[in-house]
Amino acid sequence: MAREDRSNDAPRSIEVSTGIICGIDSSVQYRCGNTTILCVASLEEGTPKWNTKPSGWATADYQMMPYSVTPRLDRVSHRSPDGRATEIKRLIGRSLRAGLDLSLMPGYTIRVDCDVLHADGGTRTASINACAVAVSLLIQQHLTSGIFATDPRRALILGMSAGILDQELLVDLDYEEDSSASLDLNLIGTSTGEVVEVVGGCERGPVAMETMQSVIDAARGGIVQVSQMLDEHLVAMSP
Repeated sequence: MAREDRSNDAPRSIEVSTGIICGIDSSVQYRCGNTTILCVASLEEGTPKWNTKPSGWATADYQMMPYSVTPRLDRVSHRSPDGRATEIKRLIGRSLRAGLDLSLMPGYTIRVDCDVLHADGGTRTASINACAVAVSLLIQQHLTSGIFATDPRRALILGMSAGILDQELLVDLDYEEDSSASLDLNLIGTSTGEVVEVVGGCERGPVAMETMQSVIDAARGGIVQVSQMLDEHLVAMSP
């Protein structure tokens, strides 16, 4: 969706489809504007060997498909790791864990795979938002099966970008806007205003703290809007 079709403080439109992979209810196709993510959440027995606590774990992977951008990307192999993808998957993993009480899922790992099918900016925040939908479906499935006695979710964690382009404050930047912005960031937080992480900065020199705060506040407002847009797709947290 072009910026002229939405106000500066409005996120891009969202389309969500679930059960995309046959037999996997917690598979989600998430589209915001022209960015499209395939997100699949799964539950595995066991936790990492270094995790000696009586708790579970949650982790994520992230990869851009070769056809997601033009020109085509080379496929990533273990011999040639993608530093950007590694940074993003760690961000997604931290965001995922921030919304979970891992002590309520001992002996289990939630694993989420995020594949970018088409990239037009905001792939990391779109992946985090897709995770929220996929994980809610996965947890509901295993509350029903009895694997989880208690809902391990403690907060709804979402992401949103914001930035300044030509002295205008914009929310949910597409690729063209993001690549030209003088300041851009990604905010990870809750729909009730708490902050998990802020990632980003200034491309063209320092800015006043008040300016940075205004961008953060705009992103927080975007998260509230996205939470409302996703409400029908999210399984409510059990009390």
